[in-house]
Amino acid sequence: MKRLTYFTLTALGFVFALPAHAATLYDRATGALGKTINEAYGGGSKVNVDGNTFLGSLIIIINQLITFIGIIFLLLLIYAGYLWMTARGNDEEVSKAKKITRETVIGLIIILLARLLTEFILSQIGEAVK
Repeated sequence: MKRLTYFTLTALGFVFALPAHAATLYDRATGALGKTINEAYGGGSKVNVDGNTFLGSLIIIINQLITFIGIIFLLLLIYAGYLWMTARGNDEEVSKAKKITRETVIGLIIILLARLLTEFILSQIGEAVK
């Protein structure tokens, strides 16, 4: 019964808190959209175009992918920790959890090194284009 009460109070808190945030989100979305439309039709400020817009965009996309991969690695580490904690002395489960942890950390190191190398190469290409 206590869980149901906590769940109900939490759900009601979310229901009453959402309309307060909805107005600000709507204003942000329509404000940015209005500004974009205004600039597209010649109003507002001028749009500055750099030679590095493609490379900058590529670096932003790579950073977003790395963030997503980081979340996946975090979930894998949580899963491995859960397996290890619930192994109850079972050596197979412990070794499976250790293997997942080891492979996750190695994968994360490889991905981060690849990101650093990619950003270095893209920045060097950007310097060569200037």
